[in-house]
Amino acid sequence: MVSDVSRPTAEFLWDQMISDLEPKLSPHPDDILSQDLPIDDEEWSMDWPVEFARRHGFSENDVPDWPDGWRDTVRNYGRWLDMALARSSAS
Repeated sequence: MVSDVSRPTAEFLWDQMISDLEPKLSPHPDDILSQDLPIDDEEWSMDWPVEFARRHGFSENDVPDWPDGWRDTVRNYGRWLDMALARSSAS
């Protein structure tokens, strides 16, 4: 993931996703999880932005709206969190 998002964001995603992946799911070796793995809307839209903002010292109210046309994938989610991190750094 660090080729697509910042290290703090990649580490956060790993922490969040590992609880979903193990032991319930064994990805196929050909899967590219950062691109292909869809995210369950109930999880990422409610809890993850709040936790990410808390870990990085900014308000979840500063998280931007989800970009139109973006699929709900791990990679896009990381990019979206990086947008929030960049916005909080600029403030």
